[in-house]
This record gives sequence, C-alpha cells and structure tokens, in this order.
Amino acid sequence: MISNNDFWLIDSNSVGVIRFYKDNDHPDKPNTYMIIEEGIIMGIHGEKPPLMKTRKRILIGEARLLWKKFLKEGWQNTNP
Repeated sequence: MISNNDFWLIDSNSVGVIRFYKDNDHPDKPNTYMIIEEGIIMGIHGEKPPLMKTRKRILIGEARLLWKKFLKEGWQNTNP
C-alpha cells in the first residue's frame, strides 16, 4: 500500500527504486524504525508498479544517513 508517508528514490538510470516508510507495525515504539524496500521499475515507462525485491527494517537515524548516502550517489526523489 502506498501512503503519503512514503518517500521514494530512483537511480540515475531509471531502473532501480527505493522506498522508505515508517514501520507502523509496532505502535508501542512509534517513529523508531523505517522500512526500506528496494526494487526495479517494471515496463518501459514505469506504467506498472515496481517489483520490490528486498525489505529491511532499520532505525530512523540510520535511514536518514542511508537516504543522504543515496542522494550523494546520484539517486533522486521521485513520486510513487
């Protein structure tokens, strides 16, 4: 499910995508973890949803550092 709290990056070749979103499965620890999913664009112009291949759960502070690292490597913000 895509929500307004999703943050997406796309690589410079428009092939890979990364989705960052808050882990809401643990209401006792709000805003502690982020889920990061990595996948690939499907279809020539992305007309199909991306195929997400991996998922990991990390602390928000680590997710912020990872986000900055991806931006420095040339990834760009994108819409879902």
